[in-house]
Amino acid sequence: MRFLTSLIFTSIIITPTAFAQDNKPAPIKAYKVTGSFNIDGILDEDVYDSSAVESFTQLDPNEGEPVSEDTYMWVFYDESNLYICGKFIDSQPDSIDVALMRRDNLTASDWLWIYLDPYNDDRSGVYFAVNAGGSICDGTLYNDGAMDDAWDGIWESKSVVTDEGWNVEVRIPFSQLRFNASENMVWGINLNRDIRRKNEMSFYVMIPKHESGFNSKFADLVGLNGIKPKQRIELLPYIVQRAQYLRHDPDDPFYKDNQYNTTIGADLKFSLESNLNVDATFNPDFGQVEVDPAVLNLTAFETFYDEKRPFFIEGADIFRFGREGSNNSWGFDFSNPTLFYSRRIGRAPQGNITKEGYVDYPVETRIIGAAKLTGKIDETWSVGALSAVTERSFAKIKTAEGRTVEEEVEPFTHYGVIRTKIEFDEGRQGLGMILTSVNRNTDKPELQSILGNNSFTFGVDGWTFLDNDDTYVLTGSVIGSYVEGSKEYMVRTQRQPYRYFQRPDKTYMPIDSSRTSMAGVYSRVMLNKQKGNFYVNAVLGTSSPGFEYNDLGSQSLADRISGHAVAGYRWYQPDGMFRRKSVYLAFMRNVDYENNLQRQGFYTTVNLQFTNFYSLGFNSFYNMEAVSTTLTRGGPKVKAPQYFAFNLFTASDPRIDLVIEPYAGYSNDELGSSEYYYGVDFGWKPNSQIDLSVGAEMARTINETQWVGVFDDPTAITTYGRRYVFAEIDQQLLSANIRLNWTFTPTISLQLYVQPFFAVGNYREFKELDRASSMDYNVLGRQGSTISYNTDQGLYEADPDGEGESSPIYFYNPDFNFKSFRGNLVLRWEVLPGSVFYLVWTNERHDYRDPGNFSFGRDFSNLWEEESDNVFLAKFSYWIDI
Repeated sequence: MRFLTSLIFTSIIITPTAFAQDNKPAPIKAYKVTGSFNIDGILDEDVYDSSAVESFTQLDPNEGEPVSEDTYMWVFYDESNLYICGKFIDSQPDSIDVALMRRDNLTASDWLWIYLDPYNDDRSGVYFAVNAGGSICDGTLYNDGAMDDAWDGIWESKSVVTDEGWNVEVRIPFSQLRFNASENMVWGINLNRDIRRKNEMSFYVMIPKHESGFNSKFADLVGLNGIKPKQRIELLPYIVQRAQYLRHDPDDPFYKDNQYNTTIGADLKFSLESNLNVDATFNPDFGQVEVDPAVLNLTAFETFYDEKRPFFIEGADIFRFGREGSNNSWGFDFSNPTLFYSRRIGRAPQGNITKEGYVDYPVETRIIGAAKLTGKIDETWSVGALSAVTERSFAKIKTAEGRTVEEEVEPFTHYGVIRTKIEFDEGRQGLGMILTSVNRNTDKPELQSILGNNSFTFGVDGWTFLDNDDTYVLTGSVIGSYVEGSKEYMVRTQRQPYRYFQRPDKTYMPIDSSRTSMAGVYSRVMLNKQKGNFYVNAVLGTSSPGFEYNDLGSQSLADRISGHAVAGYRWYQPDGMFRRKSVYLAFMRNVDYENNLQRQGFYTTVNLQFTNFYSLGFNSFYNMEAVSTTLTRGGPKVKAPQYFAFNLFTASDPRIDLVIEPYAGYSNDELGSSEYYYGVDFGWKPNSQIDLSVGAEMARTINETQWVGVFDDPTAITTYGRRYVFAEIDQQLLSANIRLNWTFTPTISLQLYVQPFFAVGNYREFKELDRASSMDYNVLGRQGSTISYNTDQGLYEADPDGEGESSPIYFYNPDFNFKSFRGNLVLRWEVLPGSVFYLVWTNERHDYRDPGNFSFGRDFSNLWEEESDNVFLAKFSYWIDI
């Protein structure tokens, strides 16, 4: 659920990034274990006679007060492991939340959080979390407090509820941690206890909400003497058996060949000393990941999907660029580019086939192998490198003559990323570098016309704090890009929707059909106030027209000069009605390199949390009249109307078993376009094993300028010899996201994901742009123009000037009625630490009947009657600690 997830992460994760101590907290001593140590949750070893850590302070609900229940924690170690153990007294032991949940499926509960900074660099580290039921989370820390749950370490824990409260014992092998080994090490550490029924979070190092930083405020962990970590070598072979039952033509000769497939591969991890880690994967399979949701995209831009494949998301934080140093980026109008979008690796082949017949077209490009190096050279210098190779992919065609031929649809390709950064003055300054490359072996003319030979980006980023109190920080980045390929490919690149060099009225860098390469530059500088009640953020940035990084990144902008300023105020102390509140106001302005005003407006947001932990928030946008260089999709620029939007969201108390989060929004512009949407997310935990979340949304959009097409006509003088046709679209959308997590034990879980999706569009009142640089449109069928519709052919015929000089234009009925049902069921069993067995069922069906006409009952019946695609797989991966 969107709002609950935001609330939990705000209170559990982000809030700890906003605290500081005037004095260094007392160090925590690690005691050495000389005998055996059983991880059983029973605190009966002799080493528990050592002094416990007892001083914990509330961050919520009563900041600065002692923890409400007695808390005792210890840190032990031996030659191979770190042990962190706790005894948590509770005056109401029958009210302890012992919810079971799938690994990293974070929900509110009674938790122990362990934060470690093994390099003691004040910016990076790892975290481990165990709840009273034995469920676990883990991940990495970066940028002095940001968190990423992608990393899954191999460690063990045991929680036990007693008559006094609950106990926990955690064993973390040193082989799972990255650090610079020495005789007498000092690490950073913080500890956090959460009590769900009180919505209480208490820390050993509590940092007030108006402060900033997290790792940099950790206590020292001392006493780790004489540790000699062993060389880490882990092998994770896997086998997958897949069975597919898909909609198909019974005469398709390729169907049975692909119905049952067996795949074998392996992952390999090994360490270079104790501070660098190498991960490699050979013939990877990611069949157990959740399916992508259905979306409706009527724009010219590509849909962005989150990465879900474990190899690429683990350690991904080290490849982030341009965001270090600051605790808030405010990229709502001009963000740092995503130079490394890992879903480019293994994407569906991009080539077209030239012959007709039955086709066996690969749905993805097989990754032959990939490897990455991550870690630190020392406490201040981090490095990351990734290299991946994908194979040449071929489509098979069975021709009418009975011959089977192959056509190459994706060339042999190498993807590479190198990222490094170094910090100075205890993290108060930093400097980083990134290099990305895509290199293709492209010798087929059809592929050379759509794919480049080489693509490179090189960037430098950094930050510096401007005052001794670390209140103001200046961050910046500069990136250069270079792509080269055939003339046909470069024309295609110049025509991308974030660039549109082919615009007939373009004066700066118009399209050049003789190009075989292109270069560009990007730069962004930001000032951010890190802490305090009063808040300030300001940004200036530019992206030149030739800036191109879409081969390995995810690009949505170029040709832009942008700036914004944000001011806000935050109240962190309760005032009788609110527990906390904040308000922000922003102004932004964007122009292109021809000084066309693309966007200018205001943004405001207000967030409130009441003393009963209910929440309310709203935001609004107001954009002034501007210029659009993209609406005509390569045609002349037009005026963009004023635009206003308002969004409202709220949430109930997250401590209760049923959490409800309704939301709604409305927008309109001066042409008459409007949109409203409303929805509700709710989460229900009927018992300690089941967690159900449902999000349902309904939206209706009236867009007065929905794109239809462009048509050549030399008589269209005011629009450069082409007619740009739009329509009013009445678009309705109904969707739901349903997730059920049934956790039988901390190592066995069943996860169900279901998404019904209905999207209907009715196009009407077709119109053409009257003249360039205007907001005027001529409705076809009025003022002498004509339009008619051939029902049998589904074809419109329009004559813009009736019996005049222009020729009729023809276009098919663009109405649609897209219905889909997607879901998968995943049984996950961690047989042994690191060894996992999956059973997966994926089901998908879709239907397109009754375009332009929405009727939920009929459409649901039509969808359910459709034949579905079913994929079953069993996967087992076995962890071998060599």
